[in-house]
Amino acid sequence: MPELSASVPWYRQLPRAAWWALLMAGLGWMFESYDSFMLALTLPTLSPEFGLSRPQIGALISITAAGQIIGGITFGYVSDRLGRVRTAFLCICIYSVFSGLIAFAPSAQWLAGLRFCGALGMGGTWTAGAALVAETWGPQLRGRGGAYMQMGLPLGALLAIAASAIVGALNGGNLEHLGWRALYLIGALPAVILFFVMRRTPESPVWLARRGAARGGPARMTARLVPREHLRNAVFAFAFVFFLQYVFWGVFNWTPTFLATVKHYTFLSSLPFVLSLQTGALTGFLVFGGFVDRLGRKPMFVSYILVGIAAVSGYAFGPAATLIVAIFFSGFAVNGIFAGMGPFIAELIPDTPSRGFIMGLIYNGGRSGGFIAPSVIGLLASGSGGITAGLGTTIVAFVLALLVILCIPETKGRILR
Repeated sequence: MPELSASVPWYRQLPRAAWWALLMAGLGWMFESYDSFMLALTLPTLSPEFGLSRPQIGALISITAAGQIIGGITFGYVSDRLGRVRTAFLCICIYSVFSGLIAFAPSAQWLAGLRFCGALGMGGTWTAGAALVAETWGPQLRGRGGAYMQMGLPLGALLAIAASAIVGALNGGNLEHLGWRALYLIGALPAVILFFVMRRTPESPVWLARRGAARGGPARMTARLVPREHLRNAVFAFAFVFFLQYVFWGVFNWTPTFLATVKHYTFLSSLPFVLSLQTGALTGFLVFGGFVDRLGRKPMFVSYILVGIAAVSGYAFGPAATLIVAIFFSGFAVNGIFAGMGPFIAELIPDTPSRGFIMGLIYNGGRSGGFIAPSVIGLLASGSGGITAGLGTTIVAFVLALLVILCIPETKGRILR
């Protein structure tokens, strides 16, 4: 992309391909978020329906994380060979089909199995989409493009909240019986919607330029999956994502249960708090996208971590009068910090034919933090400290993430090849 002109708005200087890439990746990520957050919203209903204990609830959430880890790494490798656009759509089809099938799950075992299979596509959707946006948007606006793509996360959650509120109202004020099944059936629609977007989305120009190198043979490509010069940055980035994923999965998946069991809100009365969480997240993405290309990646990450530590502390341990404000800023920081993750990871590995695989390994491998968090918090929730003590572990994870980011170089303005 040429240098930006100060006299022309930035959005008019982007090629059409960049907007289609953002639409494809952003919508894919939004519907994945709908599917992912739907589990958190329906857990209070699924728990009595299938007789799930708190540790079993944590295990069900962890199964989703495990599928996303495996799918994200696997389809990152696939995207380096098949292309970003086709891989993204394949993953969207996978999570759409299995989300729809959950509507017919007869038991907890079927629910867990279908959830795992759908999560394979969820993980791969981010990997292929984030690589597509990072390689299509130029270095001057890549941070903004990545942030806008990640906005699909709170938008998908808001879509899930709206759908659950409508279905719940039509179902007598709850999601029992056919209510939760209808919500998962809606999750089968993204494959149909995104088919038409996929057909108009050009492939990544960086991937097309690399396609000749990708034909060098499996042995040659395997030897260069994680180049030695990128190994240190990859390890630190993995640890950074690990701790942030722990925080995200701990806070977002346990919030509905926290509100129901600790604060004693009903499903409908808890929705304003869940809405505040997602509104804060959306605000966090907008603010991150507005400043990241000017201030740099690291200053934004550090700022969001500090806000997150204060907000989650107030959310878990503060008074009820400030709960909705603390939840808003928890969403702002816990979710909004992921606005910079795609461009940041891509820029740490600026010159490699295996960018999709490495991005999948870092981001989705880092989701192992999300695999651990629900089970750890679920076990602590069964003890004397309850869910509040479990949420306290997310503050520790935030502090560790802060220490890690200080060891990673700034990547603002790097050219991807």
